[in-house]
Amino acid sequence: MELWEKIKNHEIVQKIGGFFNKYTNIKPITDALQSAKTIQKVISIVLRVFSVLLGIGLLVVWILNWRFINQFNFFGGLGYLIWQVVFLYAGIIITKIFYQRSLEIVDLPESDYVITPILAVMMVTVGEAVFMFLALMSVPAMLTVWFGGRALFHGASSIGFMLSALNLFSPGNIFLAGISVFVSCWVVGFLTLVFLRLITETVLAVVSIAKDASILRVHATQKKK
Repeated sequence: MELWEKIKNHEIVQKIGGFFNKYTNIKPITDALQSAKTIQKVISIVLRVFSVLLGIGLLVVWILNWRFINQFNFFGGLGYLIWQVVFLYAGIIITKIFYQRSLEIVDLPESDYVITPILAVMMVTVGEAVFMFLALMSVPAMLTVWFGGRALFHGASSIGFMLSALNLFSPGNIFLAGISVFVSCWVVGFLTLVFLRLITETVLAVVSIAKDASILRVHATQKKK
């Protein structure tokens, strides 16, 4: 033991130990990882990158969809042109929604629950984005169905599948099909928003109950002492 103490307290060993501890100190890293703000900033950056990639993806889809305009007659092409113009605007809006929300994550208050509030914000954001997109595209979708006619429901463009899914009537009745698509856009968008908000509020309610229970447990422990 005395030999070990001499070796441990030797000047060279102390210098080596000090050098090793200095350059392998992980305490600042672990403290940063435990900080809510650090996690919020990292997730915010990731979501900002996702927002940019989403915008680029929608722009690529918008560019690729122009090749279908030649498959329509004059009025069908006019309807498709309106669709494309509004689609570009809707893409910019939802990209901006995601990007703005990603910035707001950094401003969330610090608490014991870090990830849950972020998930809540993003779920509401998805609901808002879906509602905004479908609401903005409802009129262009209706006009595209009316002007494009049956060709739209037979694979004439990449939006044919979407419009077919939203249409509650036979493609043979173009007028009712257009009205159906318009109404379906609003109904599906609103229900998506309400459903995601319901899930979000349920999760936050459970977290709030757990937090209150934790506080009560601490108070009960302190009373016993």
